[in-house]
Amino acid sequence: MVRLAVPLMVVLTLTALSAVCAVAGEVTTGSEKLSFNGFLQGRFAGGDNVEEDFALRQAFLNIIATPTERSGLVLTLATFDPNPPDHKSDDIIVFNLFAEYQISDEWSVRIGQVPTYFGLETWQGSADRVALERAAILEKARPYTAGADLNGFWWASPSDRGVWFRRAGGGGSAPDIYLGVCNGQFRASDYNNKKNYSVDLKWTADWGQYGLSWFTGDYGVFDAETSTWTETTRRACDVYGRVNTGPWAFQAEFATGKLLGSSRNGWYLQAERNMPGKPYMPFAKYEEFTNKLSPHNDTYDAIHAGLVWDVDARNELTFQITDARIHTGGSRVKDTSFGLSWQTRF
Repeated sequence: MVRLAVPLMVVLTLTALSAVCAVAGEVTTGSEKLSFNGFLQGRFAGGDNVEEDFALRQAFLNIIATPTERSGLVLTLATFDPNPPDHKSDDIIVFNLFAEYQISDEWSVRIGQVPTYFGLETWQGSADRVALERAAILEKARPYTAGADLNGFWWASPSDRGVWFRRAGGGGSAPDIYLGVCNGQFRASDYNNKKNYSVDLKWTADWGQYGLSWFTGDYGVFDAETSTWTETTRRACDVYGRVNTGPWAFQAEFATGKLLGSSRNGWYLQAERNMPGKPYMPFAKYEEFTNKLSPHNDTYDAIHAGLVWDVDARNELTFQITDARIHTGGSRVKDTSFGLSWQTRF
């Protein structure tokens, strides 16, 4: 399998690079197009197990270059509070950096540090997501509980380094298809020659959207004391659906797999109620997450309820209350928390 994977990776990478570089001769001085967009999200939050805090939850700046009609380059700079574990507070992170090329009307390719296509909430941007945070099975349970391993499949980042081919379905019964090969180390360099593989199928319909996702590979854990890497299995599958029925919208997702030496699964169900002629929308979300450890599972379940208020076309307020229960190592923790978030887009 390893012998086959290495030449396969070489072929895929060379194919992607040749597609992206094919337009190099078409670019002339002054013909480049440059655009910017992004958002900033400030938040005041607190709860039973966290201090009340004003935080710059996250900020993104996308710099997009389109040298030709078929090619593009995207650089995303970001900062978070809290930042990922491999960064200091207030660091500016290169979150995404990839080249994109439209091979044909149906096929396109991205190569570089690319946001994942896995599932729905992991793939969604913050502007589209209703709840303040992604589901625990997809990212992580919040707030963090000492001694509990409640990390989801994309706890370190929803981005990875690799190459992804996309075939546009064109609507109807044909799905958008995404085929990927990546390091599997999120935004870090790989530690061995093995790669992660993924397939994502996404359908859209008049009533909503649904899809299937799968990936398999490994994740390397580095031990600083011994300067050695430990290989762990990292694989998951996901099924999701979203239904828009008049003023109501319902969204559900289930994911299961293995990460950091243990099997994990989780799901959520979300309901939204659009209020015609009103600037606000109430929502509710229930989720469960289980990390199957021995002798005790680490579990998390929570009810989130909130209100999204569209201040104007570019500004949005979200207020959310969460009632969560965390079970770890035979002990139970109950947590009630709140968050008030202001998001502005440009």
